[in-house]
Amino acid sequence: MRHRASWQGAAAGWGKIDNDMKRSRASRGNAGTPGAATPPPPSKERGDAIAVSALVLLPLVLFWRAALLRGFIAHSDICYFFEPAKALLHESLRAGRLPLWSPYIFGGYPMAAEGQIAAFYPVSLLISWLLPSPAAVNWLLITHVIIGGVSMYALARLLGQTPFAAWLAGFVFSCSGYLFAHSHHISLFCAAAWLPLIILLVERAWRNGALPAAPLAALAWAMSALCGHPQTTFYTTLVLLFWIAWRMVQARRKERKWGGIRALGVVGITLGLGGGVAAVQLLLTRDLALAVSHGDRGSLQYVTSFSLQFEHLTGLLAPLWQGSPAFGDYSGANYYWEYVLYIGLVPFALAVIGGLTRTGWTLLGLALAALWMAMGDTNPLYHVLRFVPGFADFRVPARHLLTFTFAAALLVGWGWERIRQADWLAASRRRVVVLACIVALVSIADLARLDYTLAPISSPEVYRKPEAAAALQMDPTWWRALVVPPRPVTASWIPEGGWARNPDGWCEVRQSLALDVPQSYRVPVVGWGLLGGYAGFSHFAQIPFYRTAVRSALESGDLSLLSLAGVRYILVAKKDGRFNLPGRPAAQAGPFDIYRNDDAFPRVFAVHRVRRCDTRTEADAAVRALAAEGKLREEAVVLQPLPSPSVGADAQVSLTYEEPRPERVVVEASAQSDALLVLNERYDNGWRAFCDGRPAPLVEVDGAL
Repeated sequence: MRHRASWQGAAAGWGKIDNDMKRSRASRGNAGTPGAATPPPPSKERGDAIAVSALVLLPLVLFWRAALLRGFIAHSDICYFFEPAKALLHESLRAGRLPLWSPYIFGGYPMAAEGQIAAFYPVSLLISWLLPSPAAVNWLLITHVIIGGVSMYALARLLGQTPFAAWLAGFVFSCSGYLFAHSHHISLFCAAAWLPLIILLVERAWRNGALPAAPLAALAWAMSALCGHPQTTFYTTLVLLFWIAWRMVQARRKERKWGGIRALGVVGITLGLGGGVAAVQLLLTRDLALAVSHGDRGSLQYVTSFSLQFEHLTGLLAPLWQGSPAFGDYSGANYYWEYVLYIGLVPFALAVIGGLTRTGWTLLGLALAALWMAMGDTNPLYHVLRFVPGFADFRVPARHLLTFTFAAALLVGWGWERIRQADWLAASRRRVVVLACIVALVSIADLARLDYTLAPISSPEVYRKPEAAAALQMDPTWWRALVVPPRPVTASWIPEGGWARNPDGWCEVRQSLALDVPQSYRVPVVGWGLLGGYAGFSHFAQIPFYRTAVRSALESGDLSLLSLAGVRYILVAKKDGRFNLPGRPAAQAGPFDIYRNDDAFPRVFAVHRVRRCDTRTEADAAVRALAAEGKLREEAVVLQPLPSPSVGADAQVSLTYEEPRPERVVVEASAQSDALLVLNERYDNGWRAFCDGRPAPLVEVDGAL
């Protein structure tokens, strides 16, 4: 009975349990076996050790092939974006640098600023330094399942739940349908795993004073922010603010004055210090966001796109009610993974029961509010929220399901606490143990069955080097390539038969070098949209240059703009009638015909005449005119004012260069007269130029270089 009393004391701050119920339970506990002594309960330390060990070992057991690197988690964006990003991160770390700049996509790209490579996230840095991609992907996911589960367990224990109830909460959160549905969004997955720990430390700071818990909460918040998914960090912050507001409302009236000061202190330290720690990532991402065109910020259509629909609530009971892309029979809205909210049948029943207790009322309200927010296109609040910073910046309201999953997992624990107080269980510890085992096994089997379909494990064959990449790497000089995949590949593309039935089907994407895959194999490419990466993450002003360059090459065989960007190789599907270079035989590798363009511009070159334009439109037209006249080597187009070199084209310029690292290029130049030195790299605001150690003007040349 001492064990029960201690639990009640810990839970006192969350709502009082009726005294008559406590006395009734105590009397029944002694009446179970007349004349026999009540067996002592297991120690809290032993129960905690067993529960935490189970939360650590269970992911390793369920995904043992991934843990032992006998197979790799390969799925959608992992293949298109995250595995290539982790390949660059591993390469950079082993070379003793951070991946500030990728020379492999978009003609050069600020990968660290984009954020999802997690260039400043300690966990990612350690794992990616130790393991090459894709092994690092496996262990990043497994590690964060453990982080999410153990921290949710610790939070539930702090709130007064018994070890098994807290274990249920930790398991349901870390293995929930929401998290595993986003297993291919590694940045989201990792950022979400820190939510329980942030709230745990905020709760400790509220109870015991801001120091030292609030600084630790700030570090946990910073870890989430450094994962590189600002939307998840924003939603995590909303939960944090709700939690503190809830604690203030719950405080006794005479304590609310000091409670307000304490709340401001906890929030200020957590967000202020956390923002300072994560500033290196947040500021870089902000600068990039200001330069890209990724949706119509603030429009109602944008901020409510991919909203949860009322019929999706059926997924609480039947996650495959519309089929699944895992089996190739999905019939629902595009991007299936955005609408998965399953937490298991038994856990859902327990969550409903937990929501009916006094301790669960507020959490139930939070869960229902999260569902309402997820239904963005039917929620009138978004007519106002679309003007509010944060809400205006992100689409996919369905990702409020993170908050729902968090609240529901805690409710599962409270539901178990309510069940174990039932008359027929309170009289026998054996019945409690037997029922707990049944609940645990059924919940594990239920969620594991779904998780296997959401995180398919392929064979190592998926990541074998494509024949086309191997053929291109035989050229040791500097060059770029244009890759036109044999078929359009988007984020919704799935292998034939579904990704669970055909996990090795992703090999087709890898072999066709679709999207950002070339980065995995150090193949530098240019292109736009389906021709070379996530177009929405690149500078909107440079879109016309690349679109015109690709269109001219594919439609008329005009390679002048691609030549300007250093494109020596053009890869198109075998026998593709859209592209033909007379007199230039094509080599064949994998699914491609590979054409060589010997007119590609070098890594660095100089021009002697400069044409300055006043507008971007005028500059784009001037570049196209110079390309048509064959004068791109003689004259450059700029928007910024510069002294205009005007020397005969026969003036000699001697150029050599070296690249100590991707974001640093050193050129030795010797010229008979003034000239404009052009680096064949995509222009970005982060570049700086120096001449003989002194700052030099840096301008965007010909719309992109």
